[in-house]
Amino acid sequence: MLKSMTAFANGDVQTPFGRFTCEMRSVNQRFLDVTIRQPDFLRKTEGEIRKLITGYLNRGKVEVFIKYYPNPDADINELSINTPLLKQLLACSDVVNKKVIGIKTDFNTMDILKWPQLVIQSPKDTSELEQTTLNLIQQVVIKLVKARIREGESLKMVLLEKLSIISQTKDLVEQHIPEIQKSLKERLLAKLEEIDVEHNEDRFEQELAMLLQKADIIEETDRLNTHIKEIQRVIELDEPVGRRLDFLIQELHREANTIGSKSATILTSQSSINLKVAIEQMREQIQNIE
Repeated sequence: MLKSMTAFANGDVQTPFGRFTCEMRSVNQRFLDVTIRQPDFLRKTEGEIRKLITGYLNRGKVEVFIKYYPNPDADINELSINTPLLKQLLACSDVVNKKVIGIKTDFNTMDILKWPQLVIQSPKDTSELEQTTLNLIQQVVIKLVKARIREGESLKMVLLEKLSIISQTKDLVEQHIPEIQKSLKERLLAKLEEIDVEHNEDRFEQELAMLLQKADIIEETDRLNTHIKEIQRVIELDEPVGRRLDFLIQELHREANTIGSKSATILTSQSSINLKVAIEQMREQIQNIE
């Protein structure tokens, strides 16, 4: 099944410590590129988050936003005093008191606590919160995959519609190949009559054969048909097919260009243009397929 690389999903979970929310946005990208924004105390889970997401997604630029809204009584940090630094501060205070006479320089408690790096803040055991976050992310990434599948089904309908146009155009050209060859011969004879020049019939047939060979597009239409059938097969595969489809679109475009360069009638010229338009529209959609 086709999966789009453009999707959005979110989710949240309430814990005794507060509420966690997670949003995921993905857009097209040649490879998988994951950006994670999360609270500092969850930084160590980043590797596990990436591993989890990689298990579900293969391509796309994915942005993950994790936010934490603590409860008023939430307590996830422990405070402690940098004892060696405190001793140095008190010793410095004693020195100042001895050197400066008549000025009171004693620290009060709040002055001491304001000193940089005196109060050490360290997180408590947050393993429960980390696992809760990972569970939430898994739920959201599953939602994201489902959204990608829904969008992929829409893209599939568009691709099949454009593929049908390409196939119909190809059939139209094939049906008119004998007419195109006949028209080429008639134009060549008319040109000879116009300039009123005697010609050798055998030489004329040789030149006509060469012109018909140069204008022959049967090989191109056969390859178009092969690529159309391959795209129809690949679309139904249950695996990432974006890169393969992109290659097949390039092949379709090459055949359409060749048909245009060999054009001997208005019909083939117009058909080549119609093919290129439909192929380009398919290319735009395939850029979003995983």
